[in-house]
Amino acid sequence: MNMKYWIFGCLLLGVVMLTSPAGAQVPDQVGITGSTAWLVAGGDGSAEITATVQNGSTPLAGLDVAFSVDAAYGSITPATGVTDANGRATATFTPGTLSGDAPITVRVTYPGGEIVRDYLQQIDHAAPYALAGLSYASEATVGEETDIVVRLADRYGNPVDGRNAAESVVFGVSSAGGTAGFVNGEAYETPVAVAVDAAGDATGTLRVCERAGENFIVIDSPGPIPDTYISILGVANGTPASIISVVSPSTGSPPSVPADGTSNFSFTYTLYDRYGNPTEGQQLRITTMGGEDAVLTTSSSGQVAITYGPKDTTGTVTITATAAANASVSVSQEVAFTSTDPVNMLLTASPQTMPSRDARPDSVALVRAKVMDIKGNPVSGEVVEFAIANIACGTSVLVEDPYFTSPSKQTASAQTDEDGYATVRFYPGSFITDRDNPAWNGTATGTCTVRAEWGNISRMLAVSWKNYPYLSVETFVEPETVAVNGTIDTTIRLRGDGWALQPDPIDVVLVIDRSGSMDGTDLYPSRMAAAKNAANEFIGRMNLDTRDRVALVSFAFDARLDQGLVDDAGVIQSAVNALHANGATNMRQAYYEAIKYLKGNGRPEAVKAVILMSDGNWNYHGSPLAAGTGYPDSDTYLSTRYPSYPDAILSGYPWSGSSYSFSSEKYEWYSDLPDPKGTLNRWLKWYRYDPVNGDRWGKVCDDGQFTNQNMSVYATSGDAAENVRIYSIGFASNLDDNVERDLTVLSEATGGKYVWAGNEDELRQVYTDIAGELKTEAGVNTQMSVCFENVEVNGTPKNGADVFDYVYAEGSSTRIYSFNNTVDIIPEYTRDDTSAWQNDHTLTFNVGTVRLNQTWETTFRLKVLVDGNINVFGSGSTITFNDGTDTLDLPDLFVTAIPDLNNTGVGTGSLDIANLRCTGSGPYLDFLPLAWDLTYTGVDEVTEEIYCQNDGVSWIYAASKTPEVAGGTTVTENYLLDVRNLPPGEYSIRVKATAPDAPADQETLDVADWVGRGERPYIRIQ
Repeated sequence: MNMKYWIFGCLLLGVVMLTSPAGAQVPDQVGITGSTAWLVAGGDGSAEITATVQNGSTPLAGLDVAFSVDAAYGSITPATGVTDANGRATATFTPGTLSGDAPITVRVTYPGGEIVRDYLQQIDHAAPYALAGLSYASEATVGEETDIVVRLADRYGNPVDGRNAAESVVFGVSSAGGTAGFVNGEAYETPVAVAVDAAGDATGTLRVCERAGENFIVIDSPGPIPDTYISILGVANGTPASIISVVSPSTGSPPSVPADGTSNFSFTYTLYDRYGNPTEGQQLRITTMGGEDAVLTTSSSGQVAITYGPKDTTGTVTITATAAANASVSVSQEVAFTSTDPVNMLLTASPQTMPSRDARPDSVALVRAKVMDIKGNPVSGEVVEFAIANIACGTSVLVEDPYFTSPSKQTASAQTDEDGYATVRFYPGSFITDRDNPAWNGTATGTCTVRAEWGNISRMLAVSWKNYPYLSVETFVEPETVAVNGTIDTTIRLRGDGWALQPDPIDVVLVIDRSGSMDGTDLYPSRMAAAKNAANEFIGRMNLDTRDRVALVSFAFDARLDQGLVDDAGVIQSAVNALHANGATNMRQAYYEAIKYLKGNGRPEAVKAVILMSDGNWNYHGSPLAAGTGYPDSDTYLSTRYPSYPDAILSGYPWSGSSYSFSSEKYEWYSDLPDPKGTLNRWLKWYRYDPVNGDRWGKVCDDGQFTNQNMSVYATSGDAAENVRIYSIGFASNLDDNVERDLTVLSEATGGKYVWAGNEDELRQVYTDIAGELKTEAGVNTQMSVCFENVEVNGTPKNGADVFDYVYAEGSSTRIYSFNNTVDIIPEYTRDDTSAWQNDHTLTFNVGTVRLNQTWETTFRLKVLVDGNINVFGSGSTITFNDGTDTLDLPDLFVTAIPDLNNTGVGTGSLDIANLRCTGSGPYLDFLPLAWDLTYTGVDEVTEEIYCQNDGVSWIYAASKTPEVAGGTTVTENYLLDVRNLPPGEYSIRVKATAPDAPADQETLDVADWVGRGERPYIRIQ
């Protein structure tokens, strides 16, 4: 080893040896302990605070230790020290008056640094000395829980907490109902001790008495703290559990008052909570069947008082009251508004025009006399006498006069019902029915006057009866009683079910397949026999002797008219029975011949129909829809254009009875169809079986499907009177899907249909169904004009513009629609007739054709401008039908309008306290002069209660009074509040007013001046 390195190592070892004692004084542990865990604020005790300094397990002596503490908590001496042989240094901490955790800091200094440690010395509060805080709600819901929080302090203001030893506060309660108590108490109204928590709060949880009223609480604090007395008002404002209703007047079932515009009902509703307390501040919804609605709030007595009425219209009303917070708490009461003395009578008949009894043996009309009071309300129990007079029938002959109830009875009497109607049945007269009698008249009309008498009032009404067709009409008005400037909705309903509303005559062509397949015997004895039987049954269902006609077309290679239109069943059935089966299926030409014949020979007024029956697909002359390419029909067409050409060259397409291809459809183009009939405008070569001439070229048509070449277009072209309805029947065999598809399109495009029948019975049913459809036309071309030129008011004609004004309302007026038993014919819509009204005060309706079982209806709204009994329709209001050949007046329809119609609904009062004030100057040592303004719109008694408060929490009841205030007025209330026994201080005053028929109201005033001179009262709770 090199010498110099050996010398350096020795020197380094010496340095290490010299410094090792100092390194041993470096502390790595500093522990702090106290001689006692708790000291008492302001007490004479102290605590020894010891710091122990070590290196590992070796105590370190001779190190400087400094002690310090937050002066707010106390002092520590000595402030510095040196660790002894055991590594300890000690100081004494003496507490001050502040409780809590005193932060003591120990700082150990050693060569090269220092270590700082903290220690918390716990200081408990001194003995309880005062009440530091009291928190509670002055009011709470009965039966519910509410907290009372008490905070205590020692003489130094430290909170008396429970960190060390918990102090307890004892809570006691008494109440008028005896059911108040503190949670965890052994029984009602027994004291309970509650320990303070770590924050110094003692919380007593009170279960408020189940009866509304004061809950008197004593708080017994430890030590010298005096008992504290408070009051918590138990308020009945919980969820309603039941309801009681009282109505006045209460007599009758249901109770009733006159509908005289002044009388009304009074209702008092009381809501109760689950403990039986009337519950205040609860919302109560009042509803009626008439749509009236009000939401009211219960008073301090749990009540809502309302009035209902007065009304000028009679009827019963159900009034329902339901608690908003609990829908199961509900009560309903039915009341009635009854008519006053009767003063007037109206007379109507429904229908006013009717069939004679020879035309319809069960014909009858209801004659009704309505007896009313001065407000237009119905009056029951009145006897009305009826008589028939002025019987006339022109030159016609009556074989039986009209009568009431039984033949030859020309008078009758009836008593008015609850709707004010006295009703008798009127039976019209009868005419001669023997058409061979010279006196017979096919358009006979009889009339008479029906007279109704009640008291000194007599009313006349003309009624009539007819032995020929007419349209039935009904009219309605809603409401029947209305205020002047109110609106009425008038409805006119026309029905296609009036007596003998005859169907249109029917001209029908039966088109029957006589191709070879109709000889098939899969149906016994053959398909042809089955088809003939079904067709003959259809013929039997037509009215051939009076109205209908039937023709026959049959088809195979060709189509021919076997029998023109006849009204003789034997003739047409013979033609059907003569058919024989042989050949192809030229369905296209069959449709063509039948439609062409009907258009040329059918009657304009008749329903025209073609009914084609086939057992197979078409295979000759192509598609009835003119689908594909159209080829010329005959030599004639081409020869007129090319007269120098030989006939053989100009021949048409060589049709054969082979199967039909839907992939390349073609049809025969008919030259004699009316325009548009398609144009032969394209040359096309087709093959003809001609050994001499071979292939030939000709012009073809590409647009026939959209022209009269399409049989559905042809059937519906031209005048509406020429339109033909097509029915197609597939029979026996299953037709190709393409054929069924095209026949469906063809038929439905004309208003008909396609049906398949598998056997004779099914075919019979199909024919029966079609016969029924053809007979549903009514053929009544109807116009209606509702004129308001002369409107009778109390029997005197007046200009309609002075009586009514038209009102347009989207969705309501003028509303029009038409329907039959199953579907809408005219979807409901609204039109605006304002301009028509302004023009001539006439509303005109083009009703059109009304069919059997069809109803047409319109509703329009009118504003009523005058009072009186008004016959709504003017004298010029008529309905014409059957193309103007028949006329029917609109029947009488009355509405009663009165100028002072009063229909008041739910009524309730309101209550308001405002401008609470002192009217003197303080200090107020004896009496506090108060004033406030009270406004009340109800009809019951008002109670005012006065409360005072000087702790910011508890309102103390002081006095009450009952003011004299008329509904709807404002009065100034004055009161001298006796304050001589009140502890002196600054007070707040509250005045609360309640009434059964109005929500409570209150106002609060802070009195700036000194109030009171007496001692604070105490409550002793045993």
